[in-house]
Amino acid sequence: MIAVRLRATWVLYRRSIRELVALGPQTLVAPLVVPAFVLVVYSVLFSEVFETLGTRIPGTPGFDGDVNYAQYVLAGPMVMSAMLGTASAGIGVAVERQLGFYDRMELSPLGPSQSQFGRRLGDGTRIALFVLILTFVAWGSGAHIANWPLALAVTVPLAAGLGMAYGGLAFALCLRSGSAEAAQAVTPLFLPFLLLSTAFVPLQLIPEWLRTTVEWNPLSAVCDAIRGAAAGHFEGSAVLRSAVEIAVLGALTQVLVIRAERKVRVT
Repeated sequence: MIAVRLRATWVLYRRSIRELVALGPQTLVAPLVVPAFVLVVYSVLFSEVFETLGTRIPGTPGFDGDVNYAQYVLAGPMVMSAMLGTASAGIGVAVERQLGFYDRMELSPLGPSQSQFGRRLGDGTRIALFVLILTFVAWGSGAHIANWPLALAVTVPLAAGLGMAYGGLAFALCLRSGSAEAAQAVTPLFLPFLLLSTAFVPLQLIPEWLRTTVEWNPLSAVCDAIRGAAAGHFEGSAVLRSAVEIAVLGALTQVLVIRAERKVRVT
């Protein structure tokens, strides 16, 4: 039975990838082009600003010698890309409901969960590709990738896992409502959390009254882990904290998905 489920997930995963390819370049604008633009522009603009101010923060990548803001800011656009790239699974399941495919999956022995796993794995693959491209964009913008295997081994799983975990929110809403617009409405909700993290400004430069909020923001740990790995350092505590927080987020959103599945089954 396990082999059958794995085979079904593989088939539906390939189907989701083919759908994403068929949609064309428009699916790349928000999750890839916008973060790349932020990375390139911010790295040029704020490197000069912080250099002029003479900002030095020992032990912080990008600020521990000559200012290289690209070295610091590379984590923020990667997290942004991961979160923006989560809508496709939700949109896909909404379309499945509208076309009746989801109802046919309900009648199959394996149930509709296989389609969910396939679609969310498709999102994870897409996010991993975005992060890989953004790593090269950061390198081209002046960031020094001290250890490429370490950087990719930390960044890709964390970003893909974060995107898949957060994507459960859009998936649950689209499944419950049958509306693809629900994904577009809920996906940008992460932006306040990203801006209130260490994605763009080091913790030492954040006002005291905000510092505790930023320090405990889950996205701060993810950004710190990615930034450290790019600089050649394995930040064990940040990686562990990120993994735990992603697992908790994934569990919470999965509960929403399961409840949405039950509601659809009842109606």
